[in-house]
Amino acid sequence: MAQLPVNRLMRAGVRSAAGRFAIRALRDIRDLELFDRAMTLAAQAFTSILPILIVAGSLRGSLNPEADSVFAQNLSLDDRTAELVQQSMPQQVEGVTLTQVIGALLLIIAATSFARALERCFRRIWKTPKASIRFAWRWVAAIVAIVIGFVFVVATRNIVRGTDAMSVLEFIIETAIWGALWWFASWIVINRSVSLRALLPGSVLAGLGFAVATVVGRAYLPGVLASSADQFGVLGLAFSYIGWLFVLMSVLLVAVTIGRVIHLALIGHLWSRSGEAAGAHTVTSSP
Repeated sequence: MAQLPVNRLMRAGVRSAAGRFAIRALRDIRDLELFDRAMTLAAQAFTSILPILIVAGSLRGSLNPEADSVFAQNLSLDDRTAELVQQSMPQQVEGVTLTQVIGALLLIIAATSFARALERCFRRIWKTPKASIRFAWRWVAAIVAIVIGFVFVVATRNIVRGTDAMSVLEFIIETAIWGALWWFASWIVINRSVSLRALLPGSVLAGLGFAVATVVGRAYLPGVLASSADQFGVLGLAFSYIGWLFVLMSVLLVAVTIGRVIHLALIGHLWSRSGEAAGAHTVTSSP
């Protein structure tokens, strides 16, 4: 009996362009297995990207001691939580040795696990074939692009932030940076098998979603991190970070999925048979 109202709702939805768009987007998000893939990306980001940022922060702190608390400042943490976060970071390095350079290179190579997980998600969304191992360089390029983009975001916050609240200018700049970051990273990670024009709607939505998440995070994260630190110490901080990364990765995957639906709507294949054949042909052949 419950199936009947659902069928009626589906039939009513396909009668309008907005209804067809919403049904297609919800169906694609369902087929993506959003929860599992977002959690996988969050875990990979925590074990791959975050260590690189920590090492970079340690190097930056050794060159500029005033930058040592960059993580705490950008998260608006209270003094006690900021101190706990700082204690969990590696000590400032006094010099760079060959062993440290080799270790950093190995860390970057290990971080490609996040890029590989991202590739699997994007291939699932765009229905693209698996690329050959000889294109493995794109995983490193994607990681480098993500880290550089994050550095630009932090630099923007330090330059334009005048108050604790997020200014309109900062919001626009962060939207543009995150959008450009995911535009390039997604194009590289799926081996340029999807055109930049087709990737643009999803990248814009991802940039907007990450900027909105930043606003929410400034109000939500400090209290959560402080509470987790009080109850569980550094382990509580780790759990909170993974939870927030899960939110961000969910935003990314939903944005890219809806972006593909927007692309299919623009080329007139929104309601084709799954849109795979028509969508794939148009995506790979568009400039």
